[in-house]
Amino acid sequence: MANKGPYYMTTAIAYTSGKPHIGNTYEIVLADAIARFRRQEGYDVFFQTGTDEHGQKIEEKAKEKGITPKEYVDDVSGQVKDIWALMNSSHDKFIRTTDEDHEKQVQKIFKKLYDQGDIYKGSYEGWYCVPDESFWTESQLVDGKCPDCGRPVQKASEEAYFFKMSKYADR
Repeated sequence: MANKGPYYMTTAIAYTSGKPHIGNTYEIVLADAIARFRRQEGYDVFFQTGTDEHGQKIEEKAKEKGITPKEYVDDVSGQVKDIWALMNSSHDKFIRTTDEDHEKQVQKIFKKLYDQGDIYKGSYEGWYCVPDESFWTESQLVDGKCPDCGRPVQKASEEAYFFKMSKYADR
């Protein structure tokens, strides 16, 4: 069969704030089926997946266990890898957001976008739900609580970097 060319695919990266769950595995099984099918059709498939290892929830859970956030995510990421090995996933690359190479690439891309004026520093304020790691406006709250999970929110302000989408509005 002739090579039909490259076929790149990726999944959402599993968030490591807790034990892996059926949703993570379901997505990998579906993506794996697509990757295997495309390979069978003659495509040169590159299938990437991995774990997202940053966030306030992770920091809090690590503190509860008396370990560092890195130790915490090393454990959860290992569980994810073990489950996907058990599922016989055919992914080509498993990336972790704490990987040194990933951090270097993100810094390189960030610097380029910042230098060309696509990223700027600002701040935002709103009602913050720690479990969902989401900001909400006053009008989005339901009875003063998170509209997604119903838990309490707290007023928070955060300095952050923003992507200047308005620069590309005409496109």
